Amino acid sequence: MKNKVVLGLIGLLFTVGLAAQEIKWLTLEQADSELKKNPDKPLFIDFYTDWCGWCKKMDASTFKDPEVVKYLNENYINVKFDSESKEDVKFRGKTYQYVNIPNSRKGVHAFAYFSLRGKLSYPAYAVMNPQGRMERLLLGYMTKEKLFDGLTATE
Repeated sequence: MKNKVVLGLIGLLFTVGLAAQEIKWLTLEQADSELKKNPDKPLFIDFYTDWCGWCKKMDASTFKDPEVVKYLNENYINVKFDSESKEDVKFRGKTYQYVNIPNSRKGVHAFAYFSLRGKLSYPAYAVMNPQGRMERLLLGYMTKEKLFDGLTATE
C-alpha cells in the first residue's frame, strides 16, 4: 500500500512537472488584456492553420523543448492564432474578420494577412511590440537553434 502511495505521488509530481513545461498560449483577446498588466512585454504570435503539417511538427518538437518554453514564457506574451479562423477578433481597439480570397474557395483572417504582410506561408511567427507594431517576422519550421537565432538577431 505504501509503495502505491509513493508511486502515485511520483506520478503526480511528474505530471505537474510536464504541465509546467508548456508554453502559455493565449488568444489574441487574452493577450490584449495581458498587455494592460504587462505593458512592456512584447507579443510572440504563432500563426498556424489546421492543415499545416509543419505547424504540427513545431507544436510536437520545438515548442515542447524546455529551453524554448522557458524563454518564450519569460520574455513574451504568447499567442496562438489560427490564420483561417472565421471568428472576429479585437486587438488594440480594432476588429479583424475572416475574408474570402477572390477566385478561391479559401479565405484568410485579416489579422493574419496584415500581420504577415501578405506572406501567407505557415508556420509563421511575428514578434510585436506592446503597441502592436511588427518588430520581427519569422517564416517556416524552426529548430530550437534557428528560432533562438531569429528571436535574438540584431537588425
